[in-house]
Amino acid sequence: MTSNGSQEVEHVRQARCIVERMRARLLRPSFQALELSATDLNLALECLQKLDVGLKSPIWQGMARRKLEKEVVALRCAILSVEGLLKNAGKFYAGLARLMAPDEAPPNYTPTGVSGATQLATGSVVVHG
Repeated sequence: MTSNGSQEVEHVRQARCIVERMRARLLRPSFQALELSATDLNLALECLQKLDVGLKSPIWQGMARRKLEKEVVALRCAILSVEGLLKNAGKFYAGLARLMAPDEAPPNYTPTGVSGATQLATGSVVVHG
């Protein structure tokens, strides 16, 4: 640990910047953005694993502690934002998959769910729209 804790604050700042970059990418969700998110999370995790913070140490009093707390709060906000974006991207793609899947319901079902007879009108054309 450095004498003023600036190295630890920098590790948290780096992790926050990585998560914020991931957040910006997820604002336009795509499969590539989701794949890159896993890489970004690993990089942020590596930054946080470098932390050696003993908050009871006299070094973490006053200004140094406030700087670290500020970065941790910003990191937490970024993570919550990314979590929401990932959940919504997952819901979007799950819904898209359901829409693209073939309809497995048998044809000729009525709104009540009972199979109705096929009504073929000969010699007539119906146009909707």
